[in-house]
Amino acid sequence: MTTAPIGTETPGNRLPSLTGMRVLAGMGVFATHIIALGLFADPAAFMTYIHYAANLGVFGVGFFFVLTGFVVTWTASESDTAARFWRRRFFKLVPNHVVFYLVILLLWLPTEVPIKTLKALAGLFLVTAWFPDQDTLFSNLNGPMWSANIDVFAYLIFPVLYVLVKKIKPGHLWGWAIGVVALSALVPLVAHQWLPTTPPSFTAPEISFPQHWFGFYFPLTRSLEFVVGILMARIVLTGKWIGITALPASLLTAGVYLATLDRPIFHGWTVIPLIPIAILIPALAVSDMRGRRTLVNGRFMVWLGDRMYAFFVSHITVLFMVHAAFNGENGVVGMYTQRQFPTWAAILVIIAFYVICVVVAEILYVTVERPAMRRWSRPRSERRVAPVQPAAPEPALRP
Repeated sequence: MTTAPIGTETPGNRLPSLTGMRVLAGMGVFATHIIALGLFADPAAFMTYIHYAANLGVFGVGFFFVLTGFVVTWTASESDTAARFWRRRFFKLVPNHVVFYLVILLLWLPTEVPIKTLKALAGLFLVTAWFPDQDTLFSNLNGPMWSANIDVFAYLIFPVLYVLVKKIKPGHLWGWAIGVVALSALVPLVAHQWLPTTPPSFTAPEISFPQHWFGFYFPLTRSLEFVVGILMARIVLTGKWIGITALPASLLTAGVYLATLDRPIFHGWTVIPLIPIAILIPALAVSDMRGRRTLVNGRFMVWLGDRMYAFFVSHITVLFMVHAAFNGENGVVGMYTQRQFPTWAAILVIIAFYVICVVVAEILYVTVERPAMRRWSRPRSERRVAPVQPAAPEPALRP
């Protein structure tokens, strides 16, 4: 076994643990969205499930935002251009989204439920999260894709951010990272102090939608997590990592999650998962660079992790459609007769739903995502030289 040098300013190493961690983050998002199905007939069991699953999706989405910043920085090259970077990101993000949006539309039309055309188009063009209007946000035909709005913005500004962050002296990187985390902590405080207290949010009625939107959905505030990912990648690449390994970083993340089960992170307190995740991602990257085994860098986890973006794009529609099928209904609009189950059966149904979502993700990955990346993510002249070989895990989009 060879030991990869740390802090050599040489990005591009394959990081299988980060690919595998995408699976656990995706499971977190999946587990939270299961709540909307109301599968448990026993109210006590349902409340227990909500207690443990409600914040999993927030941790998962936060992981993906930080991971995106980390990975695009890790794979950045001095010979790259903004145009080439944007091209790669476009063909990673857009084909799956557009194809599945059309699938949703085909499933929706027979229901005769009206489509709000302008708001659906805003969803198609991934701009809904910019509007502090919950009708616009939730009229997106594929609800979870609000998070892709943040990714689009992050990708657009990355070439400028990368140049600026590269100018930071290695010894100052930790200070900047702590400063951005502190800025993220101010977001909910600003929202609750300065933004209107009405109307209530559909999904978090304890607060107003303007407050909820500013802290949880607004691309400008959520992009702070992306910036933290950039800074943490630079910390590792410049040899300033503080030596925390994967196991204690994982325990820290799990501990923070358990300690904040009763904290409404969904209201906008995204700094809570940001802190341990900002430690976990570099720790896993360093483990991979040193050739160490982790629980998430095995072959199956990497295989599944490569399909997590396709999983994310499709899973909520698959859940609604399969659940509605128990009663012979079309569930694409999320309005159908929900079937409930005894606790043991509900657990088996959740497992079966996950497997079905993985199967659909595999179909989308094989027929759309991978061919699009191979054919169009690079100019034709470069494709003649060598086939596309991913150097590091592609970031999945969120919840």
